[in-house]
Amino acid sequence: MKNTIAIVMIGLFFSCSKNNNEAPGSFKHVDQVLWVVEDLDKVISQWNLLGFNQIIHLGTANVFMKKGGNMVKIKIAKANLGGASVTWIQPVEGESLFSEHLKKHGEGAISLVHRMEKKKEVMAERRRLARLGVDMKEEIRIPTRKGEIWFMLADTYEKGKYYLGYTTGWDDEQVNKSLSAGNLHNLTLNQYAFAVREPEPVSAFWHSLGQPAFEMSDPILGNPHYYGQPSAHSLRQGWQRGYDIAYEWCIPVKNPTVYNDFIVNHGDGIHHLAYQVKDMDVVLNDFKTKGFTVSQGGTWGETGKPGSGRYEYIDMEGAGSIAVELLWNFK
Repeated sequence: MKNTIAIVMIGLFFSCSKNNNEAPGSFKHVDQVLWVVEDLDKVISQWNLLGFNQIIHLGTANVFMKKGGNMVKIKIAKANLGGASVTWIQPVEGESLFSEHLKKHGEGAISLVHRMEKKKEVMAERRRLARLGVDMKEEIRIPTRKGEIWFMLADTYEKGKYYLGYTTGWDDEQVNKSLSAGNLHNLTLNQYAFAVREPEPVSAFWHSLGQPAFEMSDPILGNPHYYGQPSAHSLRQGWQRGYDIAYEWCIPVKNPTVYNDFIVNHGDGIHHLAYQVKDMDVVLNDFKTKGFTVSQGGTWGETGKPGSGRYEYIDMEGAGSIAVELLWNFK
């Protein structure tokens, strides 16, 4: 009997340990991308030119930072970029993690935010992360003309290269639902993508929080080019699957690459949004006539054979600094 009780207790211990490390189901979907910009109006106009018009400018708001204990002023807008819901924030007055990010890294997406039904679920997740050694970075309340937006950001940027974000609340959810994924060229979100120098510690960190470890691959690329010139660039890829939209971690191997450029200018972090496209040349011609630059591209697989395809990056530096990648697959 004593042996039986001991075995049961050991089983319960390991079961609880596993549950403590298991990420909640909300992680399978990114509710929105939290994104800091220098000039909100410019960013909106540039994405409009690309054909994304599902945008609501929410004006100026006074934001309360609970951990910092201060109030700051921002400009804020919500958008749906082909399936990627985003919240753009331009710091106006006061010191906050938004203004700090601009000073240290420049423009860019700082958080992938996950939605939970109730705040008590977020607090339970906060306790889970605390047990795993991750503190809260900031709790943010933003009153807007469309209602209140609330975020909690975990302190994961240094090790994970972005803040793990949480939200809840009816107001913000309704604004997001009012914006469709429709856009001029019917681009469909395919990946959330990152640029990183050393993937191993980042993969280990996210895996320690109950998220997938990276599945590494070494793609063979054809016809590579960089800002209009042939360039034998290469990369490694770290894939996190198990989400409704895959995460791709791009590791520059042979430069020049847009991934290395981003790391040099901004540090490791969220690099681009990738979209599936039906006719690559039609979309590229439209973007070029509107003044956008193709920064990098090439092919994969055997041209004209199943499994082959083409990729092209659009330079968005100076207009939010998160690139657009277009993907075309041979049918």
